[in-house]
Amino acid sequence: MIVRRFLILCGLLAGAAALVSSCREASPVGVDARTPTVMAGRGTPAGDDGDDGDDPAEPPDDEDEDSDSLVSCRPVPYDSVTQTIGPEGGEIEVGRNKLFIPRGALRAPVSITAVAPSDTVALVRFQPEGLHFQKSALLVLAYDNCRIPPRVTPRIALVTDAFKVVEFVTPVDVPPDDHRFKKAHANRQVIGELQHFSNYAVAW
Repeated sequence: MIVRRFLILCGLLAGAAALVSSCREASPVGVDARTPTVMAGRGTPAGDDGDDGDDPAEPPDDEDEDSDSLVSCRPVPYDSVTQTIGPEGGEIEVGRNKLFIPRGALRAPVSITAVAPSDTVALVRFQPEGLHFQKSALLVLAYDNCRIPPRVTPRIALVTDAFKVVEFVTPVDVPPDDHRFKKAHANRQVIGELQHFSNYAVAW
């Protein structure tokens, strides 16, 4: 009786050992059957659409017209211009952006520097910082290299050096027959009134 129980126990142990050994073997294609395949393509997890936000010209999917943010752009070449403008007014062009200073906006000649950095935002920096105009100047910012979220209207924002939106400038709807803004109607550009110098960028 004892021998019979011993033989039964040995048989059960041998069967269990064989089962454990078979679980550890690789599948026929060399992939561990216990490990799910999580890559749908080279470097892209299954279920991921591949949009990791690295494209500066493509805004995140959750951005819409209810948010205040700078537009995302593909960098364009850096440009900087320094020009003296007096009481008679004048025009400054930096990159694909323009500043129109009307007659009487300045009481004396001022050396003005405009910088359009090569960045992922459509931005222009003006110096001397804080310069105030007697009459509003008109700023034209181009955003044809930028991605605008659907159902939003781009506008010009005053921003800090850290790209934080402080306020929005008054938009300007110029007549189509104004030769100064002929290209603004053909290209993707936004126009706004400036009262003083600071950093200005295209936002919504």
